[in-house]
Amino acid sequence: MFNNGSGKSAVFLKSSSLFANLVPQHYKSYTNPLPPIRKMTKEEIYEKANSVVGIEGMTGNERLYVSGLMDEFEKAKKSDKYKARTILQALKFDELSIGGIVGFSMDSLKYPNAWDFPNENSNGQEDENKATLEYSNLNEVGMGAPLSGKCKVKLNDNKEILIFENCGGPAIWTRNGQKVAVPIWDRSFFNGTFQRIGIVDLKKKTLTKYKKKFRVLDLRSFSGNNIIGFDSPIHRIKKLEFDYINETIENIIRIK
Repeated sequence: MFNNGSGKSAVFLKSSSLFANLVPQHYKSYTNPLPPIRKMTKEEIYEKANSVVGIEGMTGNERLYVSGLMDEFEKAKKSDKYKARTILQALKFDELSIGGIVGFSMDSLKYPNAWDFPNENSNGQEDENKATLEYSNLNEVGMGAPLSGKCKVKLNDNKEILIFENCGGPAIWTRNGQKVAVPIWDRSFFNGTFQRIGIVDLKKKTLTKYKKKFRVLDLRSFSGNNIIGFDSPIHRIKKLEFDYINETIENIIRIK
């Protein structure tokens, strides 16, 4: 029992149904559950992003605001990193900017990457120019680390050319299919395990290894003299722009 302020005592009602009948109508709305918050789909995110005109000339904040995705992004940034990354990708943020804003993780890596790449990679040519780069005996360099294995090129006549025993990561062909850039694993006493870029030239039958060291290579394109990609795509990522004509050569190996 309790005193209700009128000098009279009231009795607690144990029955929830009886108590509900005593609640004033204008309070009852507070006891009803709120409707579930609807999550925006990936298709809806891209629809909003694609509706923005002149997006390339806008700042990051302008893209989020004009697209109407600002609030959705702020919520996703706190609780759903994958969705936050999807929003920024839809709004054409570059990978370095995305990583700097929402961070990097294994789940955020594009396929292919140093941890997950195809065993076979064709140069896209036909007839006598056809060639396929193949990986075998792939194993992690360390626990949870990228993969390394034997790399060879199979030519159109089924002839196989061994490239190197320790390669790993997505290789990138030139458009004409006559050169391919391959991440090569190496090790030294002072630097531990690292990668170099190797370029296979099918016409010259050579593998050129370059001197510059990288942590983990994530190669994306090979056009003209330039190889574009990223170094260390998860930790302290750096954009890679490699002009092989002007880079120091470690050695040139004849392959056959």
